[in-house]
Amino acid sequence: MSGRASTIVGNLTALAKRRREIDARRMANICAVILVSLAASATGAPQRWQPTESIAAAAEAYVLGRIGPKAKRTSVRAGTLDSRHRLALCSEELEPFMRRGAKIEVRTIVGVRCTGEKPWKVYLPVEVIVTDKVLVASRTLPRGHVLTAEDLVVEKRDVSRLLSGYHSNIKTLVGQRLKSQLIAGRILTPAMVQADIAVKRGQTVTLTVATGGINIQMSGKALTDGAIDQRIRVENTTSGRVVEGVVRSREHVEILVAAGKQIIHAKPKVSPSVADIRSSNNDR
Repeated sequence: MSGRASTIVGNLTALAKRRREIDARRMANICAVILVSLAASATGAPQRWQPTESIAAAAEAYVLGRIGPKAKRTSVRAGTLDSRHRLALCSEELEPFMRRGAKIEVRTIVGVRCTGEKPWKVYLPVEVIVTDKVLVASRTLPRGHVLTAEDLVVEKRDVSRLLSGYHSNIKTLVGQRLKSQLIAGRILTPAMVQADIAVKRGQTVTLTVATGGINIQMSGKALTDGAIDQRIRVENTTSGRVVEGVVRSREHVEILVAAGKQIIHAKPKVSPSVADIRSSNNDR
């Protein structure tokens, strides 16, 4: 099965599952009304009040329908209404709604109204819960610790309120340093880590430039700290030119050159001796 076909099948499966969930909520609403009516019939007293469970079920089904099939890891939970609410039993199907301009959020206010013989309207909160795979600490780790794969485990957690983000790929974290102590079981967020410094300010490094099939090496001095694959400012100690390069190791900074062009801004000028060699080569 091709990748496109697999995607289509997956979307249809998710849509069918979401439809079953919505239908189940609606059925719960109907069943709640029937059960209360039966209980009232057993006592000989007519049912007068709308079951609060049916109102919550209608609100949940509405939010699930608005989210759609794309949110595969999303569930909803309506807040409970006070059982002392006395809302007349609706003779029509309940109509959930949201205020104009309102959006589905972590905590969404949903209205439910009755347009029957005795109309009424009530609002209740619906909590949207999103679960995802996140990285958490497998043990308590001290501040300044350089992370390894053994320090982290993958777990499914509620990420609805993780506004600062979270990590799910161990490879992107290995080698990074903790800014503060991390308690075992706590979710790791981007603000908790920083890349380990490979090159320190003032350090002597080897600058390399690859251009026109020629690799040029020169001595340089780091003007800022930098982690692996991070851009830093360096000074060419031969020409005195300040340029930018990418840290490739603890002693190596690569000066990148645009394809098919001479060294551009933020890239170092070659030393006079190198320039003389290049000119002589071009004259041949």
